Amino acid sequence: MDSILASIKNVFSSLLGKASDNRAVGIDIGTSSIKVVELKKEGGKVLLDTYGALALGQYNTDGHIGQVTNLTAEVLAKALKDVLEETKITSTNIVLGIPSVSCIIFILQLPTEIEESNLPLVIPNEAKKFIPVPINDVSLDWYVLPRREDSGTEARVLAESGGGASMSVLVVATLNETLSKYTDVAQKAALPADSLEIEVFSHIRSVMTRELYPVMIVDIGASKTKLTIVEHGIVETFRLVNHGSQDMTLGISRSLELTFDQAETLKKQYGLAAPSEYPHLAEPIKQQLAEIFQETNATILAFEKRYNKNIGKIIFTGGGAMTHGLLDYAKQSFAAELAIADPFAKVEAPVFLGGVLKNTGPEFSVAIGLALKKMQ
Repeated sequence: MDSILASIKNVFSSLLGKASDNRAVGIDIGTSSIKVVELKKEGGKVLLDTYGALALGQYNTDGHIGQVTNLTAEVLAKALKDVLEETKITSTNIVLGIPSVSCIIFILQLPTEIEESNLPLVIPNEAKKFIPVPINDVSLDWYVLPRREDSGTEARVLAESGGGASMSVLVVATLNETLSKYTDVAQKAALPADSLEIEVFSHIRSVMTRELYPVMIVDIGASKTKLTIVEHGIVETFRLVNHGSQDMTLGISRSLELTFDQAETLKKQYGLAAPSEYPHLAEPIKQQLAEIFQETNATILAFEKRYNKNIGKIIFTGGGAMTHGLLDYAKQSFAAELAIADPFAKVEAPVFLGGVLKNTGPEFSVAIGLALKKMQ
């Protein structure tokens, strides 16, 4: 199995991965849906071949579209085969996304005199301080970060190492249980399970464009929101917030006394632009967004205070980022430049699909990033 962190070098240097085929498929298995994207390379260009999504709620006995699920590997494999059949994807040159919620991502500062050959002995011992589960329950991967010539980094290194020189090592600890489940899903779907990537790195590849300043990526998923601060392609901060787009739907359902399906439909159709027949539709959505924005601001403030740097841009992605009126509402909470992720802009696609792809893009950020891993 390829290292699940293997793409970090490419993320850091080019925000794109390495090619091994003229076609590549990104598979993002979320808690409420599966998203797939197939790209192909022709004449030096990366082209969108096909894409699709499948709601997982329908695979529950009493499930609903947009509902968070916890399906077995066998059922997920069935759903995966269904969406691949519907999209007519046949390539087995795939990259499967591993959910960031199953990972702990942090940076270790180690003395420079440690030989890189000794890191497999040193890192597990140091990593225990950051991991709240037994070390045997996780798989560790790491990458020694290139030294950056900027005062903020130097100040951090000196402060955290007691004044001496140190090397920065990006470490990812992934639950073995999750790795086993996703490997099992791929095998049951008759797909290779040798190329995995944690979704946070796929996001970096698909939504960033060589920004020279720190960027906050706010991924509003169905069950949770992932906050990632990235600088020069490297994850500096990663946090989870226990609020997501399903909470918006549940709030609408309770406050307006609607079924889950009715609330989901209204949320997707109107978002914060409440229609006259439902004048209070926006309130439950604003309540959840306010919680997310509060945690986002706290994370930004902690970063800026620690490193003496400002976040230059906030990119919203994930299904929740498609909420109508999100950016206008977010302007009340943030001073930085705001943007909705547009991952399809990284590939060539038919002009007549431009509007559709831009609107649905945030939901496919991970899948596109996964496929791009093999297309450069």
